[in-house]
Amino acid sequence: MRNRREVLKALGGLVVAGPVLAQHMGHGGESPAPAGGMRVPARPIPWDEALCAFCEMPIKTPEGQWRGRTFPKGFFEQTYSQIAFEKPRPAPHDPKQVVEALHFESIACMVNYAWVHGLKDGEGATFYVTDRGAYDPARPQETVRLIPARQATFYWGERMMVVMNAKLLAFASAKAAQEFADRNKDQHGRQRFYSFQTLWDLAPLPEMNLVALLARHAGLLDGKEGGHSH
Repeated sequence: MRNRREVLKALGGLVVAGPVLAQHMGHGGESPAPAGGMRVPARPIPWDEALCAFCEMPIKTPEGQWRGRTFPKGFFEQTYSQIAFEKPRPAPHDPKQVVEALHFESIACMVNYAWVHGLKDGEGATFYVTDRGAYDPARPQETVRLIPARQATFYWGERMMVVMNAKLLAFASAKAAQEFADRNKDQHGRQRFYSFQTLWDLAPLPEMNLVALLARHAGLLDGKEGGHSH
């Protein structure tokens, strides 16, 4: 894990780096893993009880109104992401318990959690993302197909609405990502495609409450100070 001085320096830099990050220009981060790195099998997804390890929102779309908003069916599940561990480790909020995986409601939440806690894909862990190309919003949990993040093509749409305003989806192939982009070019505005290496180079990724969430995970704020928003 990064020490407090390193995190404070990074958080201070976000004030001036924000516009650059928003344009998705990299800062030359370290590679998360070689393409052929170790692979830990994906773990079962506890849809009914799991919260995002980064922002603590549900990984399952709430039914009816939730915090003043009603979300479309499958809205949260389409960006579900996971870090599966080779060996169980203490749970983030309860060191007396151990977990085999961490669960995230957005791709950006997973990348940002890994960035601040020093986790790397291929080093005792494997990062997984939901293949949006195989996903059916009408049957969200049944059609979540996890693919290794290192092999995915990531799509960014300027006006696309996903959880935490992360603007990111993952696809199993560049062809599927391009077809999705072509179908949505009028609604999404500017569009970009990225590899997982590029997302890692850009970390931390801009999303809602970024500074507060990073500061809380670095131990600079207690759990009640890093508010949530969608």
